Amino acid sequence: MNKNFSAKITEYFIENKITLLLILFSIGFGIIAVLLTPRQYNPQIIVPAANVIVRFPGASAEQVKNLVTKPLERKMWQIPGVKHVYSISMNSESIVTVEFHVNASRDKSLVDIYNKVFSNLDEIPKGAMRPLIKPIDVNHVPILNITLWSKKYNAGYLTTIAGRILDRLDSVKGTGVTFLNGARYKQLNVYLNPSKMAGYNVTPLMIAQELKGTNINIPAGFLQKNNKKVFLTAGGYFHHVSSVKNFIISIYNGKPVYLKDVAKIKYSYKPLNFLSEIGFGNNYRKINANDKIIADSKGIYPAVTIAIAKRRGKNAVAVVNNVLSKFHKIAETSLPSGVHYTITRNDGKKANNAVNKLLFHLIISIVIVIALLLIILGWREAFIVAFTIPLMLFLTLGIAYIFHQTLNRITLFALILSLGLLVDNAIVVIDNIERVFSKERNILPAYAVDAVNEIGNPNFFATLAVISSFIPMLFVTGMMGPYMRPIPFNVPIAMLVSLFVALTVVPWFYLKLMANERGMALLRKKELKERGKDVKKGLYAKILMPLLLNKKKRYIFMSVVVILFILAMSLPVLKIVKFKMLPVANTNTFLITINKRPGSTFQDTNIATMRIVNYLKHIKQVKNYIVTIGTPSVIDFSGLLRGANFRNASWYSEIRVNLIDKDKRNMSSHQLVLDILPAVHKIGKEYNSTIKVLESPPGPPVKSTIVAEIYGKNYKEQEKLSKIVEASMKATRGVTDVNSSYKPRIRKAAVIVRRRKAAMLGISTEMIAQSLYLLNNGMSVGTIHKKGRLHQEDIFLRMPDSFRTGINGLSSIWIYAPLAGRLVPLNSVIKIKRGYLHNMIYERDLKPLVYVYGKVVKRSPMYANLDLFLHFLKHPLPAGYHIRWGGEWHLTLKVFAQLGAAMGIAILLIYILLVGYTGSFIIPLILMGAIPLEMIGIMPGFALIGVYFTATSMIGAIALSGIVIRNSLLLLEFINDRKKEGNNIIDSLTEAGAMRARPIIITALAVIFGSAILVTDPVWNGLAWALIFGMLASTTLTLVVIPVLYYMVEGRRWHKEDVHDNL
Repeated sequence: MNKNFSAKITEYFIENKITLLLILFSIGFGIIAVLLTPRQYNPQIIVPAANVIVRFPGASAEQVKNLVTKPLERKMWQIPGVKHVYSISMNSESIVTVEFHVNASRDKSLVDIYNKVFSNLDEIPKGAMRPLIKPIDVNHVPILNITLWSKKYNAGYLTTIAGRILDRLDSVKGTGVTFLNGARYKQLNVYLNPSKMAGYNVTPLMIAQELKGTNINIPAGFLQKNNKKVFLTAGGYFHHVSSVKNFIISIYNGKPVYLKDVAKIKYSYKPLNFLSEIGFGNNYRKINANDKIIADSKGIYPAVTIAIAKRRGKNAVAVVNNVLSKFHKIAETSLPSGVHYTITRNDGKKANNAVNKLLFHLIISIVIVIALLLIILGWREAFIVAFTIPLMLFLTLGIAYIFHQTLNRITLFALILSLGLLVDNAIVVIDNIERVFSKERNILPAYAVDAVNEIGNPNFFATLAVISSFIPMLFVTGMMGPYMRPIPFNVPIAMLVSLFVALTVVPWFYLKLMANERGMALLRKKELKERGKDVKKGLYAKILMPLLLNKKKRYIFMSVVVILFILAMSLPVLKIVKFKMLPVANTNTFLITINKRPGSTFQDTNIATMRIVNYLKHIKQVKNYIVTIGTPSVIDFSGLLRGANFRNASWYSEIRVNLIDKDKRNMSSHQLVLDILPAVHKIGKEYNSTIKVLESPPGPPVKSTIVAEIYGKNYKEQEKLSKIVEASMKATRGVTDVNSSYKPRIRKAAVIVRRRKAAMLGISTEMIAQSLYLLNNGMSVGTIHKKGRLHQEDIFLRMPDSFRTGINGLSSIWIYAPLAGRLVPLNSVIKIKRGYLHNMIYERDLKPLVYVYGKVVKRSPMYANLDLFLHFLKHPLPAGYHIRWGGEWHLTLKVFAQLGAAMGIAILLIYILLVGYTGSFIIPLILMGAIPLEMIGIMPGFALIGVYFTATSMIGAIALSGIVIRNSLLLLEFINDRKKEGNNIIDSLTEAGAMRARPIIITALAVIFGSAILVTDPVWNGLAWALIFGMLASTTLTLVVIPVLYYMVEGRRWHKEDVHDNL
């Protein structure tokens, strides 16, 4: 007998001692991989991007757009690999965001941006400042937040403590970007007194210029003395508060005027223009050793957060554990009494828990499969398969480690998905070895090789068919590509590994267990049991033979199958089965954003924010919350892509809500969000605020679930049309949190210089502008150089708050007139013109647009978006204007289209593979007739239990296409064997189906029970249900439909003695 490649592999390993070494190597390799592979919650998605920020003081948004943004956008658009260019043009500033294709080289992308920007600096308009390039990097997102808080100390003191701790934590191996959120640093505040300055004939600007000109230390070259060089410096810094207080700013009546004569100088923290606080949920209480209440749910306390990110490629779990280990040692010895800490983000723990939970689920699935095999096959066969499963998984994880994969949720879902497939190779080999041994009535290695030789080629091609169904998924683009990539990477590797183990370890181990008299006795017992069964009298034959023998029954049966398929595929069209990108995950956190009207004060925003806080603290599922006003909270991956780090204004605030662990509450985070939405929106209306509740996305983030991008030829008209789109969104069922990028304009008071009068007094416009800036914002005039400081501390000139409450304060400001030699009132050389600032101008890929956002609750965003799409088909925007729909709608369509294309390519690859194997163009089509059968189970099953058909469900359908082809191919091989033996077609089909039924059913049950553990997962239950329902239908129907189709096509080509139809 000619041995095929599979048989040759088995022959080499079956009695070779290297097989034992292979087993030991696999175990060690896998254990090392599990220990060393970096753990993450999700696969890392690399989206190279950067913000290019250009300040253009005094320019309107329109001027910024024309002179800065447009030229910069065009330059960025020229860079190879750029996917999108976004921009915001606002008064005095341009922000251009450059986004490259997913998984492009981050370093090369940033170098290209730097080269393009700095090679065109000569095109920057006069008055614009040098561009600032800020990379957007997922590795900058903190994985650990340690929030220091206190009832006793303020944020400034907490900042000092946090800074010292962070300085020591920076040295922990694997840490990347680190920073403090909510930090308030000290500075030397110089509060100028306008009346005293007028009395000494000095102005704020004069004082600022004197301080700036004195607080310098300039290298002045070298002196040479005695053949040695001496470094020379000129000037000197302020080192003490007293040196600033006693600084002479002028001479009046022959006497020096000190700074302390015209100002109150106080070494304190920067004035409060942002806030960071922590509060605790219902029934929280922290008690010290003396039973004294330190904090409870009623209070809210100053907080400073230490945020720590990891370096690229480092293990999140290890980095977090190492940082926390060092932090706890620091806290025990160096944390002052009255300063407490709370871990408000721990992605290392989150990743570790997720991985450990899924590893546990994987073990449970393995146990379930082994128990199933024990019942069906017997304990020896089940033990062999049970022994090989860990080997397969260990080798798969080891190979993944070599290719720099991470151990994350998706990797483990892939392994659970492949579990039923892994055992199939082993079951097929064992089943055929047993059959050959029984036939030959002896247990010899040569017979095992012959058994493998029989099924080697079909098993190999069947494995390739399964692999072919997954490979096209590697080419899914966008952020969903790397998110799903562990599946098409790990499942094919697992299949190849399972084939290798089935050809090497399984025959070797089977001989070790069965090559004795007892083993032969068992086989004889099985043989006698099988002989007692008449295939033609079995249940399978009773179902199949009437269909083969009766043409009418055959056609009725096939017609019913076709009708069932059509009915199943009509369920999505009738919206009985609905589509959604991914279900909402059950997480331990969500974010509330509060947007007041632009121009609102810090105090107004604080009032609205605290109203929500007072509501939150009574919710029992809330563990703690971080409030940030005027500054963003510590950013997460979703916020990074939304541009949340630009929320630095007095009318913005955020509340990061952390919940009790999901295993300890009976309500999902999504349900909680749905429950609080009405109350939160009511507060928003009460305080004239736009409030959003943002949940952590289960997959790649989007700006919003619904995004309407309005394009057109006139930006003001686009802004008007945004109101129409907003109204339509609000009227659409399930759409909430509707707002747009078009905001009410901020009031402006333009100071117009009386040029003639100012010129006659020798007062320049620059002097006036600087005086006004100093009046309103204050001005840093240098730093005080104290020893041992970790941060620079400014010398900051300020006017009293009473002089900054309105335009009337200008009457108290004096300015020096050089040509007159005296001070004159500032308001004597200016006039005020009131108006409004220009709104921000948004662009995408060089086209101006206005965004309208919405969030969909209690239904799929796809159908809400479809309602809006149909609405605007009936009521289109005016000519020259159109809407591009983005958000989850766009992502869903794109992903399902690409997964559908992947399934189509997979089917084509399988067909080509089958044509090559069978040498026929028709037989592969018969075998592939099993693929549509899975939908007969999937779609009605989803309709029955009422769950969405998601992207993970589609992955399950793709996986099933490979599985059913595998079953069909092995069934064909048995049919061909019977044909070679000279059997008639009906007997061949019946016997082949009956013989192959057991391994097919075992594989089906292994897939069903192995994936059943996933039905409890809110995100991946769609995959589990697709496998379960699809496997039930396809397995049941494959054993009947494929033989019937084969008979209908090949019946006339069989031997002349075939049994003809009984009409």
